Amino acid sequence: MISPPRRLLLTFGLLIVGQGVVLTRAAEAPTRIADYRALSREVAAQALPVRVRGVVTWQDRRGRFTVQDDTAGVYVNVAEAQKRKIWQGDDSIVQNIHEGLELEIEAISDPGGYAPVLLPRNLRALGEKPLPRARPTEPTRFYGGAEASQRIEVRGVISGFEAVSDYWVLRMNNLQGTFTVEATRAAVPNPKELVDAEVRVRGVGASGFNTHGELTNVRLLVGLSGDVIVEKPAMASPFDAPLVTLDGLMAFRAEPVMPHRIRVQGTVTCAVPGLFFFLQEDSRVVRVETRSDVQLKVGDRVEAAGFAEMVRRVGVLGGAEVRVVGAQSVPPASAINPEAIMALDAAASFTGQAPQPHDYDGHLIRFRARLLGRPTALDEKPTWRRLTLEQGNMVIGAILYGDKPEALDALQSGSELEVIGIVQLEYAPISQIRQSFRPVRLDVLLRSAGDVTVVRAPSWWTVQRLLGVLAIGMLAFGGALLWVWQLRQQVQRKAQELAVEIHARRDAAIEFQATLRERSRLAANLHDTLLQTIGGIGFTLEACRADSAALGSDGKLGANLEMARRMLDHAEVELRGSVWALRSVPMSGMELPEVLRSLAQRASIGQRAKVVVLTDGNLPKIPDFVAGNLVLAAQEALHNALKHGNPKAVEVEVRLVKPGWVSLIIRDDGAGFSPGSQAGAADGHFGLAGIHERMERLGGITRIESAPGRGTTVSLEVPLRSYDEDVA
Repeated sequence: MISPPRRLLLTFGLLIVGQGVVLTRAAEAPTRIADYRALSREVAAQALPVRVRGVVTWQDRRGRFTVQDDTAGVYVNVAEAQKRKIWQGDDSIVQNIHEGLELEIEAISDPGGYAPVLLPRNLRALGEKPLPRARPTEPTRFYGGAEASQRIEVRGVISGFEAVSDYWVLRMNNLQGTFTVEATRAAVPNPKELVDAEVRVRGVGASGFNTHGELTNVRLLVGLSGDVIVEKPAMASPFDAPLVTLDGLMAFRAEPVMPHRIRVQGTVTCAVPGLFFFLQEDSRVVRVETRSDVQLKVGDRVEAAGFAEMVRRVGVLGGAEVRVVGAQSVPPASAINPEAIMALDAAASFTGQAPQPHDYDGHLIRFRARLLGRPTALDEKPTWRRLTLEQGNMVIGAILYGDKPEALDALQSGSELEVIGIVQLEYAPISQIRQSFRPVRLDVLLRSAGDVTVVRAPSWWTVQRLLGVLAIGMLAFGGALLWVWQLRQQVQRKAQELAVEIHARRDAAIEFQATLRERSRLAANLHDTLLQTIGGIGFTLEACRADSAALGSDGKLGANLEMARRMLDHAEVELRGSVWALRSVPMSGMELPEVLRSLAQRASIGQRAKVVVLTDGNLPKIPDFVAGNLVLAAQEALHNALKHGNPKAVEVEVRLVKPGWVSLIIRDDGAGFSPGSQAGAADGHFGLAGIHERMERLGGITRIESAPGRGTTVSLEVPLRSYDEDVA
């Protein structure tokens, strides 16, 4: 007995061995096409190596062809291999590929859009070889898509054709279904001779598919002359076809017959040239589709020969040849509402019986309806129009092809119309399992613009206009509300800005007055205390020097006392200058120019420099707060110029520079300095820093221009704004 651990190890080992066998088999290159076709899509998508031999059974001269060996056939796509850079072979071999050439193909696998395909790396031509026998196919294999890339043989009747590029597309029917045959011009020189002939076609099966890789249709690819064999030629004339009644196109037959042409007769009730027309005989109607250039009109007696087909789940006569054989009056339009037609046909669908007297599909009817939408052109073609109608609880489309459709453009929405037109029913399945159908939509085809008559024009005061007026009113009301809201926002914002401005100005004015008082207090204290003390010390030193001289002391003591006296005199001069700079000139009752002249007069006392004040004659009234700050700035600038520059002349100029702005300039011809090298607040000198701060507080600008030996110019510009007069 094997223990559980050993059993687990044995099982694991067997799994590894099995997986290795699977991988080894997957790595083996398939050599039989049938083995390759048997791979699943998931395996084929792994780009496995494949090496096969086969005979070319079809090619399109574009690097795409099919090959077949003794087991099956496969599609080879050199063009895609070149696009993906898989192809490594000789392009000349691709150019010489033809039916009957045997090839050895080295390729990789690819699932393709529906069936597996080969993407070749290399091709080797092995010589000529007979084509495989075309095997008769079974309907289940052919219509199920299993014959893709296989050489097969199919029987049926050719019911139509059209030219596409350099080949023909033939429509073929063999009772089990309809499919297409793509044949080269060499294989089918004159397709018109094949229409209505019973043929046997040999070719390669092909499949149409959607983006999900699902089969949508089948077709046959034919490239060789002799692969289309006529077993029963068509009649000499299409109109030799058997005559049937209009309701006998796809009627019940006890025994099936080949889908050959049939012939019908009737009177034209509606015609769209080059597309289709309707024939009516008594109560029977059929739609005939044709590309004939025969010009038909309503009332023509017509004979049409074509093939019975199912279109919109209704039998029609397709690919018809047409000839006019006379004229006859058109049966009158039946007066019946679309709602009644839908109810009649729906009831018949559930009972399994034909509706009585008929289903009205293709019949000419007359009814009244209301126009919902203005005419529109189908597919943006100006020769087509579509009206949207309301009849009872139904919405109906009324379509007009050609015949001056612009005449419908004058119709107004909401009009009550009388409409004459051909009924077109659209069907949908009642049950997917039972595959039974019932009508779900009804449209009408108009024969001309005259089939629409206005019974009653719409009221001017329509719902649309009412909605338009309401919409305009709502927009106006909304706009007013938005405007009021924005106005309130602006008022609030301006009020906040004004409050901030008022507080800022009031605070600045209060700070200015406090500064003036503090400067005056400091100046008074310095004058009454420190200056008095220095004066007393001076008297004392003078007395000491006199006593020293009287006592006959040595000259050294006298010299020291003299030095102390000079130092004390210098300190007194400096202190008096500081006291002068701190004291402010009173503004009450005086304009700025007067205050500046008074300041200049005081500053020039005891100085060799001449101080001149220049003013602008158009200078307006300057608020005291602004003027006071300018005076303090001018006082500081004068003090600096006289103390440090040793000038011969100083000019103080005040003038307007632009509306609402005043400029104060103090310029001297003194020693000057290099801007940036002067002592600042960190060194205990606050003059220039104070000027800058004052100008910033007033929202003004400070400019200082100087150079060694070229004097100094201090330019101040401030806006003229009003401030709190009580505080100012």
